[in-house]
Amino acid sequence: MQTCPIRPADHDEWLRLRKALWADCAIETLNEEMADILGDREHQAVFVAVRPAGGLGGFVEVSTHPHAIGCETRPIAYIEGWYVDPDLRGTGVGRGLVAAAESWARSKGFDEMASDTLFDNEAGLAAHRACGYVVTGRLIHFRKRLG
Repeated sequence: MQTCPIRPADHDEWLRLRKALWADCAIETLNEEMADILGDREHQAVFVAVRPAGGLGGFVEVSTHPHAIGCETRPIAYIEGWYVDPDLRGTGVGRGLVAAAESWARSKGFDEMASDTLFDNEAGLAAHRACGYVVTGRLIHFRKRLG
């Protein structure tokens, strides 16, 4: 499967994949984020896996952060979102997407790449480990409504 930078014609499929990853997020918000990403190609990139018969099978979004927990260098390249359709998981598509993101990061002069996943996302944890990432810490966020 071909992995390449996002193309204008990929918008609807990219939106479909983002909605699958962030199911609780409104379509309007996802579209606004996509426009922001595409408007800042210096600090952000998107790579997609193109299915031979057409359509997309996955994506990875990468950006720059000032720092990341457990990293030794600053600034840092960061995987913001990574999704592969269920029928393609375990086939190397995800690894190919991450490799494209890592290549982008190296081309920008970064020595490290960081990422995160939800605490209970065992599949995400396994996928990161399969690509050579190591856990640098675990964090639980809290919230309290005031008023």
